[in-house]
Amino acid sequence: MAPVSGAAVSQPRSATGCPTAAASPSSSPTIAIASFSDGSCGGYWITAADGGVFTFGDAPFYGSMGGKPLNAPIVAMTPTRSGAGYLEVAADGGVFAFGDAPFYGSMGAKPLNAPIVAVAATPDGGGYWEVAADGGVFAFGDAPFYGSMGAKPLNRPIVAAAATGGGYLEVASDGGVFAFGGAPYDGSMGGKPLHRPIIGAAAVAGGYYLLGSDGGVFTFGTAPFYGTAPGPPLAGTTIVLDPGHDGGNGADPAYINQPIWNGVEEEACDTVGAETAGGYPENLFNWNVAQYLRADLVAQGARVILTRDSNTGVGPCVNERAAIGNEAEADAAVSIHADGGPVSGRGFAVLTPVADGINNAVVPASDQLGTALRDAFVARTGMPTSTYDGVDGLQPRSDLGGLNLTTVPKVLIRCV
Repeated sequence: MAPVSGAAVSQPRSATGCPTAAASPSSSPTIAIASFSDGSCGGYWITAADGGVFTFGDAPFYGSMGGKPLNAPIVAMTPTRSGAGYLEVAADGGVFAFGDAPFYGSMGAKPLNAPIVAVAATPDGGGYWEVAADGGVFAFGDAPFYGSMGAKPLNRPIVAAAATGGGYLEVASDGGVFAFGGAPYDGSMGGKPLHRPIIGAAAVAGGYYLLGSDGGVFTFGTAPFYGTAPGPPLAGTTIVLDPGHDGGNGADPAYINQPIWNGVEEEACDTVGAETAGGYPENLFNWNVAQYLRADLVAQGARVILTRDSNTGVGPCVNERAAIGNEAEADAAVSIHADGGPVSGRGFAVLTPVADGINNAVVPASDQLGTALRDAFVARTGMPTSTYDGVDGLQPRSDLGGLNLTTVPKVLIRCV
């Protein structure tokens, strides 16, 4: 694997004489793949969100945005027709050219209905298309417009594109493939089980590749397989952390006492939370735990969203906290709390949702999440399960808005 510094390295060769590369983990999530061929050997480049470029097979290294400042993360790359260069593209539409790749313009600094997620170069090298998450396609240079999934219903957002056969492919995160112009359709991962979402695509003569966020590569048509680039274990996942209460809640009783609908009945927007006999407030405990946990999850490649950005504000209300996880389409959401239980009580409990209509579809996954969290918490902390709440550390609850209103797998842990 070539280092992002561009220093020359010696690669082992296969029986056919083509270089091979042993994969090693990237420190940033894997986000894109682009194919390479020099007529005798082949390979591909894999790109990370920080702009780092990794080479496989015979693909050469021409430079990268790795280690350079970016206004938005890199989301895509495409090679030039000659194979002597490539483009890296950021979520805001910014385009960065390396090797012999020309610059024809970009959507950088222009208004977008959805972020840019992909780029594909024309076969003659005279232009390229930028593709947005909603399926919108933007043409630059001599690139023609063949159509798009823009304004059409999608099961999952578009995440990648590839030019092939006088047209282009748009690829969704569930592996669905949509062909435009003369682009052939050779199959997809749509409707098939995936360990992680699809995040990249690359075309070669006779087929194409799809890339998973865990570095897994899927081949279609006659596209050959050369290897994978495993990324951090949680790459491609979105996790919402909800540190309960807030440090300013006590100063604004009118706000936190306002009634909200929790999916079953009315409850207060939020509460002040508990406090130890020594004066350590629950809101601060929750906030501190969330900060430590966020750092651990980010280090493993996860995208982490917090429901509040400080411990000095008020709220948000529990229904808003649920909405944050829902709108992020989180793979998991965890509300973090302590508990004002009996003085003699000991241990922790994980609260899980009860089906109420809104959350029906995610109750089974939430139960699995709750059990996994309970087991991991016991194993890692040695803390016993609660002596007064739930059974074996698990307690279904039907009266909490954060659980009632969720449409993603969610639990609430009372850590102490």
